[in-house]
Amino acid sequence: MIKPKVAIIVLNYNNYSDTIECIKNIRKVNYSNYEIVVVDNHSTDNSRKHLEVALFANEVFLQASTNRGYAAGNNIGIKYALMNDADYLCILNNDVEVDPDFLTVLVDALEKNSQIGVAGPKICDFKNRREVQSAGAMVNMNYGRATDLYKGEDIDKISQSVISCDYVGGACMMIRASLVQSVGYIPENYFLFYEENEWCAKFKKHGYQIACITKATIWHKGSHTINQISGLSEYFMYRNLVIFVRRNGNLKNRLIFKLYFTAFCLKALLTKRNGKRFFSYFYDGLTGNNRYQYLQK
Repeated sequence: MIKPKVAIIVLNYNNYSDTIECIKNIRKVNYSNYEIVVVDNHSTDNSRKHLEVALFANEVFLQASTNRGYAAGNNIGIKYALMNDADYLCILNNDVEVDPDFLTVLVDALEKNSQIGVAGPKICDFKNRREVQSAGAMVNMNYGRATDLYKGEDIDKISQSVISCDYVGGACMMIRASLVQSVGYIPENYFLFYEENEWCAKFKKHGYQIACITKATIWHKGSHTINQISGLSEYFMYRNLVIFVRRNGNLKNRLIFKLYFTAFCLKALLTKRNGKRFFSYFYDGLTGNNRYQYLQK
């Protein structure tokens, strides 16, 4: 019997060495019907040359004409996969190592439960292999605060095989391809961070379950690319938190959040060095302004 086809989409930006290592690791999975789709998000480090040499003939390379962020880059791969009859889409960070059985476990879970729209594995630390980074997450929309389940715990602390949650981490997400037309592509309003939170929220609004399938495992290094640019991570985490609540919270959520974030900014002004920067994050989140617009080239 032919297994469902999975498109594994890996986004690269100025980090071809991790991407090549990730591809080599994916090739070891115990699953017979998958296609590796690598999208280069308009890198400036000659990534295209290195990746085209490293890829096998049956692996796909796609080049973005401009860098419009994480979501837009992955959406290029998603559109290709849908045009080529993928049953499932696996969005995979290039800074992870996968267990050889992760794909089989995730596909089996989705095949057995048609109500699961998005599934993810448990994500563990790359160095401390038994330490859980996340087994799904829950969101308090009043504060936009996400709590990673089992964070910092040993893997033996996880007792459930399926954990229903609000979102699974973007390091690895398995999506039922047939739902993308109705739910939509990954939201492109963020550039970096919170895209997967909103995408999962949209699946839930359409009546589908978000689930961590804990028998599937990946190990996450942490992004080298993001850390190369000073202030990038902090800026988008706070700016996009504001965008996320504004776009997905109800009126009560939005009112409580504005009061909370205003108080947070005032405290930062008094207690943090250059604390006024948080007001600019708040303003950019409310207006959609992106001070790292220069990266979109």
